[in-house]
Amino acid sequence: MKKIIFISIAFLSVELVYAQEKVTLEYCYERVEQEFPTAQKAEIQREITNLNMMLKQTGLYPEMKINGSISYQSETTDPSFAGPAAPDFSKDHYNISLDLTQLVFDAGRTKKLKEVELISGETAQAGIQVELWNIRKQIDQVYFGILLIQKQLELTELFLKDLEEQLHVVSARVENGVLLSANERVIQAEILKLKQQRLQIEANIKSGYEVLSVLIGEEVSVDEQLDLPEKYIDWFETEEEINRPEIKVFDRRKNTLDAQSEVISSDKLPVVSAFAKGAYGRPGFDAFNDDLHLYWMVGLRAQWSFRNWRNSEKKRQVIQLEQDKIGADQDAFTRQVNTALSQIKSNIEALNQQITLDEQLLELQKEIVEEKKSQLNQGVITSTEYVTELNAQNRTLLNLEIHKVQLVQAHYEYLTQKGISWN
Repeated sequence: MKKIIFISIAFLSVELVYAQEKVTLEYCYERVEQEFPTAQKAEIQREITNLNMMLKQTGLYPEMKINGSISYQSETTDPSFAGPAAPDFSKDHYNISLDLTQLVFDAGRTKKLKEVELISGETAQAGIQVELWNIRKQIDQVYFGILLIQKQLELTELFLKDLEEQLHVVSARVENGVLLSANERVIQAEILKLKQQRLQIEANIKSGYEVLSVLIGEEVSVDEQLDLPEKYIDWFETEEEINRPEIKVFDRRKNTLDAQSEVISSDKLPVVSAFAKGAYGRPGFDAFNDDLHLYWMVGLRAQWSFRNWRNSEKKRQVIQLEQDKIGADQDAFTRQVNTALSQIKSNIEALNQQITLDEQLLELQKEIVEEKKSQLNQGVITSTEYVTELNAQNRTLLNLEIHKVQLVQAHYEYLTQKGISWN
């Protein structure tokens, strides 16, 4: 009983290790979002946005200034007009003051400036997502490129096995005098060619894994298997809207302009603030007090820029034109995406048809190869004729497997192009 349990645990451990070694396309996407240097910019941008909003918020806080001055002037007012007892005015002046200003009313301008900063930060974040989306496209190309080359390697190994088995049969026939030795050399040469191809394919696979490792920021060994999704995705039959990150960039840019328009509305109205001033020095507000002394003032101040009021309509027109430009850019982008989606749909349909034809052709070629193999063993044909038909069958089998991988790739390309499941 213990032996059975031990074997079961060992078998389960092997399965878990195998499962861990399998790399999925979705995992690569997640790694890009987490580890790619561009993804780190998202956190930096959040900090920038928060700091900018805090800076705008300070407009609502009291402002304190300390001012000081020392001066000497060439002349002063003659005090004789005030009578013989009037004091002389000093030519040297000293003043140090503390000025406080508190915003009372700004028509919501500060709040709207914070909204502009917030939306600008969201626009920058959407731009980062666009960069990550472009990395995702590279992931698709590299990932499926590796799968295609691996499929080529798998079939090359299969072809080698077939030829080596046939070489064994032909060699026996040559030894028995049934076939000429040239038939043996033809197959040996073909085996060497396949081994050369295998070396190049293995080098390409290694290179692909190295590129994938760089993109996802994690070492991926050639021993780790890439998962090929078995289920085809039928998103191209749905009516889901385009969800590309570029759309969010367009929307955020429009929102930014809307917020700027609100700021313009605030600029048309007056700004009211309270102020207080406490000072020490001379002269103060009392021109006849020439001694160093404390003095203060409190009050309200209103500012109303007629230039802002006069220019507000032109600024709104500029914003509207900018909105129109963004709308035109978005329409052009949407058309380009829809064109690409149509091309992918056509490619999917063509691949489905090609796979059907590949399967039909492969069945015929299998029968031909079996017939040629029998004829070769009987000495009716040469190895060259057999190898020719075998290569034709192998090319068809390779095309079939490549088209299957390309079909899955096309479905994922559709998802990526449309922006589905990219959050």
